[in-house]
Amino acid sequence: MTSSLLVVDAQRGFTDLCPDELPVPGGSAIVPAVNTLLALPFARVDATQDWHPPDHCSFLGRRDNLYPPHCVQGTPGAEFLPGLHTHRFSAVWRKGYDRDFEAYAVTAQHPGFAAFLKASGIYTVVVCGIATNICCYFAARDLRQAGFDVLMVENASAGIDVPAAGLFQERAKTDALAMGIQYAPFEKLLYHGI
Repeated sequence: MTSSLLVVDAQRGFTDLCPDELPVPGGSAIVPAVNTLLALPFARVDATQDWHPPDHCSFLGRRDNLYPPHCVQGTPGAEFLPGLHTHRFSAVWRKGYDRDFEAYAVTAQHPGFAAFLKASGIYTVVVCGIATNICCYFAARDLRQAGFDVLMVENASAGIDVPAAGLFQERAKTDALAMGIQYAPFEKLLYHGI
């Protein structure tokens, strides 16, 4: 098996469970689809977890002034979504923990991640989670640039446009497709294998 799954930021702070944080439409609804993926025989399953200090540079009133405080270390918003089969995670890669550094992609905070996957014999990475056009997109982009085949599972993910940051769902998908990132529903993996 040469495929891995990357579950990106499937956390309460990105859903209506924490409405004062950064709820992404449909965020909490992805759990059943993600769990379906987690049941597949991937060689490994990695998860990312936004893990912000309370004064992170991206928060409103701080340097970048883009987002309300969300997924703050040790708070309910930083927790994984209820019902998510987290016991399947091989590793959890925390990111966004540096107050003055924005880290949408796991590769931004952990530059050795791609090399680690290659050393593990991984050639294909399946990506799902929140938000499709932000942290999922940037992780997928970096992995594709590192030489992996990358597939984004749209119906196991949720996205949100953030005009203030220039982050739009359609633009991200167009750019990703141009790079050779594939988009597919999780049913494709169920019926055609990973």
